[in-house]
Amino acid sequence: MYNKIYERKEFMIFQVKEGYVVYNTKKSFQEGHTHLKHFEAAKTAIDLVINKKVPKSTDGYYLSSLIRISDDDKYISKINELIESREQKGKKDKYYNSRYKIAKRSI
Repeated sequence: MYNKIYERKEFMIFQVKEGYVVYNTKKSFQEGHTHLKHFEAAKTAIDLVINKKVPKSTDGYYLSSLIRISDDDKYISKINELIESREQKGKKDKYYNSRYKIAKRSI
């Protein structure tokens, strides 16, 4: 299938054409794998799931990746709470400097 390049406990990392696949062998492949672009991000995901730590400064895709490879319901619910709280806050408005004026050029 793919080249396994890393293994820790029940987790494996495979190198694929465009990045890496992290797979939890305790789950079916369809439900227990995720795709990540960088090897270090894949290793970190495994460490976070094993140690049941919820990262605060990552995007939604990475958080959903942690959910896919985890089999701990309490850990998954903590991540879901973080995702829901971020969705409730919504996106921040772009910064607008009211003192800055764009000079019009004469043609």
